[in-house]
Amino acid sequence: MEPTDAQLWAVALAFVLPPIMAFVIQPRWSGPLKGIFALLVAASDGLGTAYFNDDFDGRSITTCMLLSVIVIGTAYHTLWRPSGIAPAIEAATSTTGRAEPPRAA
Repeated sequence: MEPTDAQLWAVALAFVLPPIMAFVIQPRWSGPLKGIFALLVAASDGLGTAYFNDDFDGRSITTCMLLSVIVIGTAYHTLWRPSGIAPAIEAATSTTGRAEPPRAA
């Protein structure tokens, strides 16, 4: 089965979303709150890409949202967090006054 244009756009956008999400996410947020925010962003990504690609039906929306969840999580945990980019953005845009990002393992 070939991926649709909506699915490809959802995946491409989901890959670059973690550093953009880091502008909103605060280091003091709990893990579950960060997870809920990521799920909301992934749902928006899936809905938006399905809608703007004229592929707005139940199966396509669900597939786009699930792909977004997987790619956002994978990209964050394999690229954006280990490289220190997303944590640095979170620390730089923090409203607590701390500008030092957490150290990557």
